[in-house]
Order: sequence, then C-alpha cells, then structure tokens
Amino acid sequence: MKKMKNKSCTFFHYYNNLREKSRTQEKVRDKNLFIGIDLGGKEKKSTGICILEEAKGTIAPLENWYQTCQDVFGKEILRKIASYLKRTKVIAIDAPLTGGRGKGKMRLYEKFLSQKIFRKARVTPIPPALMPNFCNFALELTKKLEKRGLVLDLNLIEVFPTLINKVCGENLGSKVLKRKLPCKRGNQKSALICAILAYLHSVFKTRYLGYRDGFLFLPEFSFWKSSWQKKFSQAWREKPYLKYRYLISNIFD
Repeated sequence: MKKMKNKSCTFFHYYNNLREKSRTQEKVRDKNLFIGIDLGGKEKKSTGICILEEAKGTIAPLENWYQTCQDVFGKEILRKIASYLKRTKVIAIDAPLTGGRGKGKMRLYEKFLSQKIFRKARVTPIPPALMPNFCNFALELTKKLEKRGLVLDLNLIEVFPTLINKVCGENLGSKVLKRKLPCKRGNQKSALICAILAYLHSVFKTRYLGYRDGFLFLPEFSFWKSSWQKKFSQAWREKPYLKYRYLISNIFD
C-alpha cells in the first residue's frame, strides 16, 4: 500500500517538475501552433485534424489549414502534420495514448468516468478492449510522436472532447476563440476541441485526472458549466474509496 501511494505521489513531483521546466525554458517564439487530433481508424478516412495558431495575442484556426480542412486516413496523420511540427507547442489527441489492464483494459480514470452520473449524460469512455486495433494504432502513433521529440503528459496529451463539450458547452469557444466553435461536423469539431485543449495546456489552464496507467487532461474548472462543476464534485466526493484510492487529480486546485 505504501509503495503504491509513493508512486502516485511521484507523478505529482514528476508532472510539476516538467511544468516548471516548461515555464523556465527559453522562450520559443517560433512555436505558436497547437494541434488537435480526433483519431479515427488507421485505414479509414475518419481522422479529424485541427491546427490553431497564436498570433498577436489571439488564437484562431490556421488559415491555410482551415480553408482545406477535411478528414484524413489515420495512416496519413504524420505526413499531414510533419511540416507544422517544428512550430507546434502541444498536441492533444482524442485516443488512448497508454494501455490499461484488467477488465475491459480500462484505465483508472476511465473506470471513474463510467460511474452512473457520467453514463446518464452519455459521456463514458468506450472500453479499450472493445476496440483493440484502434488502441494499438493510438499507441503506435504515440511512440512515433515521442521519437519526434514530444513528451507524453507534457506537450503530448490525451483528451476526451465528448466529455469536454458536455461539461463546457460554448464556454470554450467564447472564452478562448472569442466566438462560437466554427466547426460543426463531428470529427472536425472534436479536433477543434482537442486543439483548444492543446492551447490551454500551453498556458497552464488544464488539469489532470488519472493514475500511472494514464492521464486525461481537462480544462480548468473556470471553463465548466456550473451544473457540471457540481456534478463532478459530487462524483469525486462519493467515489468508492477502495476502488479509486489511487486516482489523483488537481482539478480542484
């Protein structure tokens, strides 16, 4: 028990050290892009990609990308974004970037989000065991991005736009883009939400939920609807202690 607790605490130190290192790094002014990926099948044209650009204090879709925005085959992702990687600060992906164990191959945060309050709102994650090929592809993509210099949980993060859209609604568009979300189609809208989370992560406005088997990143509470702040807080207070004693989060910070 003590050993497991120490490993949970280790993540706090590891994560905070990475964030502090990021804060004190030399400013990389040429890195002003944020990529969101709604991952689809490797052999299917069902992956949405959105690239946001920060310029003159504003954040908006990259113009030359937005004009030709369309779904792509999963296997084409790296080729599509390769020319933008040097300018990219953070990539946020809607897909399991780590592997789980046990029943359903679910990670601890996924089990927490499978409780009744989330099931009722239809924002529960699909058990990874039901989509093995997709999960293997996501892990493959993660490794390839890490080889290109990205670091998991630092500038490569896992997000869940279905949940984010439910708990935040139009707050993301109004507070970050200063307008309603411009994309209406499913995959592209999800990719845009991912890209917004990538930007928020770069300015330290995301919070984590998870354990050593994987972390999910969400917007800080100020972006949430008040009703969902209450629902999530209730779910956190009432979660079974023994089942979720290793689940950690800084969402209330």
